[in-house]
Amino acid sequence: MALGLWDFLLICVVCVLTALLVLPVLWRQLDKRSSGQGDAGALRLANGRVVECDASLQLQLDGDGWTGDLRDLRPYFSFRFSGLPVTFPVYHADGSWSFQPHSPSDPAVLLVVRKGGVLSIVLDDPGSTQTMADHVTAFRAYVHRMAKWISDATPHPNWMLDPDGKVIWSNLAYKALKRHAAEPAAEDLPVLRCGQEDAPYTERHQNRVRFRTRDDLPDRWYDVTVSPRRGLTLYLATDVTAVVKAEKAQRSFVQTLTKTFAQLSTGLAIFDRNRRLALFNPALIDLTSLSPEFLSARPNYQSFFDKLRDEMIMPEPRNYSNWRDQILDLISRAESGQYEETWNLAQGKTYRVTGRPHPNGAVAFLFEDISAEVTLTRRFREQLDIAQAVMESLDDAIAVFSPQGVLSYTNPAYQDLWGISGGATQLDQKVADVSSHWQKVCGPDPTWGDFRDFVVGFGDRCEWDARVRMSDGRQMDCRFKPLQGGATLATFRILQTRVPLQEISSYS
Repeated sequence: MALGLWDFLLICVVCVLTALLVLPVLWRQLDKRSSGQGDAGALRLANGRVVECDASLQLQLDGDGWTGDLRDLRPYFSFRFSGLPVTFPVYHADGSWSFQPHSPSDPAVLLVVRKGGVLSIVLDDPGSTQTMADHVTAFRAYVHRMAKWISDATPHPNWMLDPDGKVIWSNLAYKALKRHAAEPAAEDLPVLRCGQEDAPYTERHQNRVRFRTRDDLPDRWYDVTVSPRRGLTLYLATDVTAVVKAEKAQRSFVQTLTKTFAQLSTGLAIFDRNRRLALFNPALIDLTSLSPEFLSARPNYQSFFDKLRDEMIMPEPRNYSNWRDQILDLISRAESGQYEETWNLAQGKTYRVTGRPHPNGAVAFLFEDISAEVTLTRRFREQLDIAQAVMESLDDAIAVFSPQGVLSYTNPAYQDLWGISGGATQLDQKVADVSSHWQKVCGPDPTWGDFRDFVVGFGDRCEWDARVRMSDGRQMDCRFKPLQGGATLATFRILQTRVPLQEISSYS
């Protein structure tokens, strides 16, 4: 495609402007080389390796521990020049790029030229005879200002001592702390003393220091990190007053819990997130017969339950090879709050063991001696069984109604009397339905209505009797008696046996 006249003129103008920008820089660099000064403002890399570098810049890079990554070069120039890309100076295509300084009064220009595998970073400063050395000096001053700004902006006191233990540097937070000291120290002595300022430090470590304030202000606590280097010692203090107060409150709370747990009759064993015994109470020793020395050694849960098995404080597993898996399952269920079992021990005792999850991954086990409760329950059940056997052996028909007027118990004599087949005792029926059935068997009688009112009555009730005649001619005595808790007992006894018809005709 043929170029037009205007296109050709535009290309010429661009070439001329580029030459005007680049040629003076190259001319000054050549002039410095011809005068014996060398290329003082250049850094050249071939295939990622430094082949030429100003001595001042090289010294700075070595001191900062530069690893050779080109992307780490950007901070050394971005403080002075604007527009540097994030990937500076990593360019993959040949070309040249120029960057202007932040300050309008700065005459320097930064050029980046890539040709083939060679990358050149050229710093041109018409006002300097030692371009890169002056640039490195400006960089160090900039870093020093930033470091001072950072140290003064931090709320944590920082200071440095010389080999003689005298303060040679401190930040604003340290100076403010010194003004509030209860006992002002000398100008060159530290206000926070870690107790070893006179002894040389050989490694980094941390101390907790109490700082006493004046004007009746509460004392403060600081964690002081000590960093020695080349005869100097740097102190970095962090205010941990809130942490100290929280730890004190936690200790007080733990002591309160410990005193509370000591009064419990329930054995308590708490395992931390690492599954080691973190807390136990005296009741655990009494219930398990485990020695305080063993428990104080903070055994893990495997050792703890193995010891319980050895002391016969837990049921003997049928298959010991699966014992460890059972313990893991026990811990897993306790973590989800689903573990609760009753241990019947060989010596006749019964324990209820409950596992409950606790915060931060801890697990708590509660051991309760329920032997007396189990014995009482068994005796109570035996008495109930005896009472039921006695009532079932009576010839009188018995029916018990709950305070809500619902039939709750009948004996076999009742079922025979009222014609109720076995297995269909008609329990849980209301008194109105039950008395209706009685009325069908015996015929209408005011006794049944009075009984219904008696069962659901709220006032004082007294025992009373009634006599009714059944449909077959037999007479029946009824006794209705209030029971404790609002229940009602109904007793029925047949007084006259029905006479067969053949006997009646023989008498006549």
